[in-house]
Amino acid sequence: MIYFAIVSRSTDGLALAANSDSPQMSAHPGLEDAYRKMKLLSRISARFEDRCSLPCNSYVIHFITALDLTFLVLCDITYPQVLAFSFLSDLQKEFLQFFDKTRVMSVQRPYALIDFDVPLQKLKQKYNNPRSLSTRVNLQDLSQELRLRPPYVLCEEELRPGYGQKSSTDHYKTTTASSYTQFLPLHFIGVISLTLSCFCAVLNFSRGVHVMNETHSHIDATFDLEHYQTGATFFVCSFLSFYQAYLIYCPLKRRKSLACATLGSLCICQLYLWEHRSILGLLFHVTVACYGTFVIMTRQVRNKLPQYTL
Repeated sequence: MIYFAIVSRSTDGLALAANSDSPQMSAHPGLEDAYRKMKLLSRISARFEDRCSLPCNSYVIHFITALDLTFLVLCDITYPQVLAFSFLSDLQKEFLQFFDKTRVMSVQRPYALIDFDVPLQKLKQKYNNPRSLSTRVNLQDLSQELRLRPPYVLCEEELRPGYGQKSSTDHYKTTTASSYTQFLPLHFIGVISLTLSCFCAVLNFSRGVHVMNETHSHIDATFDLEHYQTGATFFVCSFLSFYQAYLIYCPLKRRKSLACATLGSLCICQLYLWEHRSILGLLFHVTVACYGTFVIMTRQVRNKLPQYTL
């Protein structure tokens, strides 16, 4: 069950709107304490990630932050998480349609947007009746979103003033929301580079197998170390090409230095294989390696979660 909902301005923590149909606090042990924490979160939400949850014994507070606004809901801990965040998404849409940006940012008094109480209560009643709700709300996309990027779970210590800050005498380890290191989506150019790197790796591996088989086929011939070295070099080239594809796909911290080392190793291997490739083949492999290194160097990493929009 949903008990309270609050809309606040994340830039200064000013509460803008809240539902007025408040339940009896005495009938729900612990609800008053949870509501107090909810109001505190509405004032300090800018400290945290754009989508968070705070368990409070039998209750839980969920909130999202977007467009300098924070939308919070207090509900039972057994209330489905996907419904709670669906409620917040609908609340965000309703609020942005009801008020323009100028009016929201010009408010100076707490709970000045009291005229939003009616649509807020209607939305709350709608989500407190899951039977009728299940036929009107498609939760499949949101469920997938929550599985891929679950909300950050806060602890009550993080609500304390100055939490995570070091003083001259104390040396506490700063604990904030876990970083979310992820590449921005790979564009068409990056997909081509990734495909070509894998293609070169397969070519080098097959060529290495061919050289090794050709060496073993001459049973009567004397042991030729150069043939084994050539085959091993093709295998090394295959490994380096696969590793370059891995660097294109995965956001490693030292990916740029690793990319340069991989490119240099590939070029050295190509020089060693000068007599075993055509000029066009050498140019192709070196070009693909340089192209892959360029993609690794220029691909952007997103270290902070984007603003929550559903």
